[in-house]
Amino acid sequence: MVRTKEGHLMTHRLFLSSLVLLLSGCTIPSLSVTGTSSTALSETPTSTTSQSSVAISSEETFDYGEDFIASHLGTTYWITYSYSAKTNGVAEEPYLLTSARNEQGYYIKDNAGTEALFIKDGADFVVYMPNDSGVLSLVPDLRLDETNVRGYTTSLLAFMSIYDVARDDLVKNGEEVIAGRSCWKYIFHATYTTSAIDLHYSIDKKTGVCLRYNAEAIQGKDTSAFEFVCTVFKDSNVTLPSHQ
Repeated sequence: MVRTKEGHLMTHRLFLSSLVLLLSGCTIPSLSVTGTSSTALSETPTSTTSQSSVAISSEETFDYGEDFIASHLGTTYWITYSYSAKTNGVAEEPYLLTSARNEQGYYIKDNAGTEALFIKDGADFVVYMPNDSGVLSLVPDLRLDETNVRGYTTSLLAFMSIYDVARDDLVKNGEEVIAGRSCWKYIFHATYTTSAIDLHYSIDKKTGVCLRYNAEAIQGKDTSAFEFVCTVFKDSNVTLPSHQ
């Protein structure tokens, strides 16, 4: 029996909703900053590199963002992210998500049971999902246009530019390599009467994609942290999974 389209897409949509809520709790769109610091909170470790923080000067433009990614990432990629959260030191099981694309179509897979391959066929896309043997097999009589396919497979890629929320207050904090990619590191820090928050971003120099995001917060006696980190990043020579 082939898994139904509705079951897969509902899982994906529910995850998107919960992730948006979690991220909105870690990022604050309009903060009244009382100072910046490279000091990290103790919830999770930060990068292994240690380098002095330097505020972005008025002469140094920050060009990264959605438009930069759109013009530099292209239409060929294979990206896998690991998402994890902690509350008062208790870690949740990481959520793994792969999103891929090449000239043939799109692919998405997570570690919660969702997997789908969309192959271009004329003006539309045919859909492949795992059968009982785990082989990606054609779903009969199911065709989708590219707008729907992109919605299902690229929604989470909006988080590639998650740094936009703090771009005017970012402090450059050295470099690091993630998934074989050279990245600039940036931090944002804000403190309040009973709370503080640190946001850490590692941005791929070539494409502007955020390959690591770490949010650490203290509210009274409570601590929380959220992180996603890229574990696989390819922007060339991408082959989609085999199917039948």
